[in-house]
Amino acid sequence: MQGIWRRFRYYLIGFLIGTVFVSILFKDRGCSWTPTNRVKNSIQDKIIVFPENQLKKLEQLGINKSNIYKFLVHGDVDFSNSLKDRFPKVYIIEENDSINKKLQFSLYEDSFISIVHVLDQEESPQRYEQLEGFGVMARLPKDSALVFIDKSNYTQCKARGLASSEQGDIITAMKETGKVDFSNSNLMLTKATQRIQFLQNDTLTVNAETIWLESRITFKDFYWDYELDCE
Repeated sequence: MQGIWRRFRYYLIGFLIGTVFVSILFKDRGCSWTPTNRVKNSIQDKIIVFPENQLKKLEQLGINKSNIYKFLVHGDVDFSNSLKDRFPKVYIIEENDSINKKLQFSLYEDSFISIVHVLDQEESPQRYEQLEGFGVMARLPKDSALVFIDKSNYTQCKARGLASSEQGDIITAMKETGKVDFSNSNLMLTKATQRIQFLQNDTLTVNAETIWLESRITFKDFYWDYELDCE
């Protein structure tokens, strides 16, 4: 019996050492089995959006399109003060380097965006069920099949106004000039609707109604300054 107990203790000690080693080795590398990285992956799997009224505050913290991913990787999730019980779920992520940074990320049910707000150090998170104005698309997930134009006759007809309907061209335009029109979006629907805007060929403004369907941003309608024969 003593031999069995001794072997069990050795096994337990080895298991604990291995767990600590793996945790250190893979810290912040996207391992989805840790609560912290599950939250971070949920954010990174969506389009990260900076509301235009937050851009100045983000700039003061040195946060922009090019380094928001780095902030997510190195930041710490404050689970105790996050709002997790219902949608929109709000997660606080903090990074303390030369400047203390505290951001909240809002995640909506069946939506493809995560909205960023700056928090003061003592400020509590807030749920935003409806926002006004526009938000800038700061980071898109790395997925070459991220977008899809609905195959219905109506949507295909409305898509004729696009300068290009190629997936790659639309994704590139969204990365470079994409915005979310909060005023004309409804993020609290079970199937959230997002009105997005981007430029094609530097001159054509595209306004589109989109939803998240089968892991893709699905275009359901386009709004042009002129009428097509399908309208």
